Amino acid sequence: MIDVSGTLPGLTEFENVPLKVAARGRDLSELLEIIDVALPRTRRYALTAQMVKDGTQYRFTGMTGTFGQSDLAGKFTIANDERLRLDATLTTRRLDIVDAAPFIGYNPDIVASKGAVAAASATGAAPQRILPDAELPVAMMQRFDAGLDWKVAVVRSRNVPVSNISLKLALEKGRLALSPLTFSMARGDVASDLIFDTRKRPSAISYDIRLKPTPMGRLLAGFGVADSGTTGTIHGRIKLDGRGDTIHDSLASSSGRIAFVMPRGTLWTQNAQLAELDLGTFVYKMFQGKLKKPIEINCGLLAFTVRGGTASTDPILIDTSKNVVTGRGAFSFGTEAMDLAFRADGKKFSLFSGQSPVGLQGYFAAPRLQVVSPELLGRAGAGLGLAILGTPVAGLLAFVDVGDAKAAACGPVLAGAGAAAQRTDKGDARKDLKPKKTGKKD
Repeated sequence: MIDVSGTLPGLTEFENVPLKVAARGRDLSELLEIIDVALPRTRRYALTAQMVKDGTQYRFTGMTGTFGQSDLAGKFTIANDERLRLDATLTTRRLDIVDAAPFIGYNPDIVASKGAVAAASATGAAPQRILPDAELPVAMMQRFDAGLDWKVAVVRSRNVPVSNISLKLALEKGRLALSPLTFSMARGDVASDLIFDTRKRPSAISYDIRLKPTPMGRLLAGFGVADSGTTGTIHGRIKLDGRGDTIHDSLASSSGRIAFVMPRGTLWTQNAQLAELDLGTFVYKMFQGKLKKPIEINCGLLAFTVRGGTASTDPILIDTSKNVVTGRGAFSFGTEAMDLAFRADGKKFSLFSGQSPVGLQGYFAAPRLQVVSPELLGRAGAGLGLAILGTPVAGLLAFVDVGDAKAAACGPVLAGAGAAAQRTDKGDARKDLKPKKTGKKD
């Protein structure tokens, strides 16, 4: 429903006359479909603004209101010259996570009542999938242009601590760019550039998401985990390119790289129950009250090479003072299946030496963690088309902004050097790499 009120000089004279406009309804996208403008679905909305018609433009200023449980304020202009164009500057103090669901293709009402898995299924995705299969409105996106500058202070969510969103959107003849899209997640800063080019068939979609250097303790604290005893900085990047008219299809066909690097630091074991990847020993020590020291991480690498929608480990390597944790396997964006296995090889005898590997299996929506046999370690990912990739580890230096990693123990690993060539951040030889008493080297 739309209400327009004001005083006109004459029945047909409303050029440059300010009028008060109030609109309310069940879905804002249905309102703008009238003028061939595509928006994600919303829950019930109520908005007021002042409207002025100036030639081919309609300017709406002083807008305030709500959609769902979120607030909205700002201004926008609709112009109809050679092509229909919409430009908006918006602010939101608190965005409810359910109201954000439509931006990735989920029905917000289904998310609110049944959860994300049910919402994904409603888009056409297979059961127990979480990547949406809702198609982009390609035809409508090619009929109008748009520009948007939107800032969100806080996202209201129990499980996803997101704040300080800043989004710039540009839609030009079917090419949609969300660039830059920045936000803070668990006190870590993320910058991203997302491109949806519907002029190519099927659409060419690219994702470039970068986690800026973030203290691990601050990141853990953002998720409600005590950061005492945790130091070090984590860096990361996800860069993928795929083809498809849905998020699922574009990721299922994508190629690229995923990598996270922790150059050096400590991780308090009470913050990470699987830090040493020995479930039985960890639980025993936890209840005996013997977890008194943080894990000293010399270099942590968690990287995947993605080809045809399958992400293969390339490499997973976490070098601690006591163990070298390695992993192999893969996960699939197409089926959302995971088949990964991790093991820790002790540098010296300890309770963690000779342990069984730990497997991460199942699906994105329902992962399973279990102890696997050493034989299954070598087969991890085989069912997902895992290939031996062998991408030079040194390439991570160019892919991820690792900051001071070159000067720390992680530097030689990133450059492809063996563990014996590593040094502490002070340049000294690492004591944990001395030969064992048997005379054999690690």
